[in-house]
Amino acid sequence: MFDAVVRRIATGEYLDGLPGSRSAALRPASPAAVAEAEELAGRSLPSLLRRLYLEVGNGGFGPGYGLLGLRGGHRMGGLDALVGLKGGVLVLCDWGCGITSELDLATGQVWGCDPNPAPEGVSGAFPQHMTIVDWFAKWVAGTLYQPWLVQDPTTGEWRGATDTECAEMLQEAFGPDGPED
Repeated sequence: MFDAVVRRIATGEYLDGLPGSRSAALRPASPAAVAEAEELAGRSLPSLLRRLYLEVGNGGFGPGYGLLGLRGGHRMGGLDALVGLKGGVLVLCDWGCGITSELDLATGQVWGCDPNPAPEGVSGAFPQHMTIVDWFAKWVAGTLYQPWLVQDPTTGEWRGATDTECAEMLQEAFGPDGPED
């Protein structure tokens, strides 16, 4: 998967959310920044993520407004990846409007957080049923959707939207060609 991510980055389309920033030079994270993150988390980063930080860039590529960096790396909206790390959660990226993708380092599970539509008392966080490898594989394939909290039309429960629901909502909002970059 590492090579596939590097190939996608090499196309120059490595930052989906900020067209003007696609030409920004990527600078790898320092070994000290990775060690600090792992110490804060109390565990090692997944090997793919660790390698991407050390060999490719300290954030600034990937979905949304780019993979958030470790110390000294890519930030968005005042956030870096370390914001929730003492709880073992690495914030992967900011999609805008308060929506984030996060990685639970204890379980390897990627979570979405969409605080926007949920009524008071309902958590905007939900499992996305994928690992970091799955998350990057979907980004490389162009099939990764931002986390989207929806109310199930049958049960009334709040949950993460399926890929099919995301595709339908995007088509409804933007037409068959999707949103413009």
